[in-house]
Amino acid sequence: MNYLKADLYRILKERKLILSLSILFALSLLSAFLLSSSPSKEDSYNLIQLLTQFLPLFFLAPTNLLFGEDFHHRTINNLIVKKQKRNAIFLYKILTNLVINLLYILFSYSLATLVRMFLGGQVELATIWLIFIHQVPLYICIILLSSTLFIAFNKINQAYLSFILIALLFDNVLDLITNNLLHISIPNDIFLFRALQNMDTNWTASTIIACFFTIIYLASSFYLFKKKELK
Repeated sequence: MNYLKADLYRILKERKLILSLSILFALSLLSAFLLSSSPSKEDSYNLIQLLTQFLPLFFLAPTNLLFGEDFHHRTINNLIVKKQKRNAIFLYKILTNLVINLLYILFSYSLATLVRMFLGGQVELATIWLIFIHQVPLYICIILLSSTLFIAFNKINQAYLSFILIALLFDNVLDLITNNLLHISIPNDIFLFRALQNMDTNWTASTIIACFFTIIYLASSFYLFKKKELK
């Protein structure tokens, strides 16, 4: 409970997330305005596709707050060293990070959708909600990936750079290497960042793959957190 109060203080009083939320607010508005000339219901899916292209990058701010800054400034050390509650602290941080990042997504989707409706565009709210529900396993997997990187690296900039490169380039580079160099055809379902743009309202193979990697990232981050040296 004390740790939750400390994080809420940093978020509300020190406004640690205000910059990322402001940028997300602006980009969500811009996305809605860019597609305002396409008012049909079908084009509302293009709006969600556009948002998914940059949303994973915003996972960096909450993850850095909960993991990067705590390790960098050693604010977590006294609590762990004195009370030896690594398991509980890890669970709290992972769940809090998931909740905050999923709220980021809902904030962006809701804002862009409301602005689109205000501008006269048509929106299928039920379908967009279904799309979000089916994207949740993919987003959880990506959020846990970011958590793992911030736990694994001792320097915040290394975690930032690694996640940005993975989010922006990994799917394309892997596709390029396997198809053009190795001449191996890999199913598109394995490219999780691309899968976010599929606008599926049914569970797909990408969901199963995301769940599989979610377990891997969760186990890896837990192991690294348990073994991380704190002074």
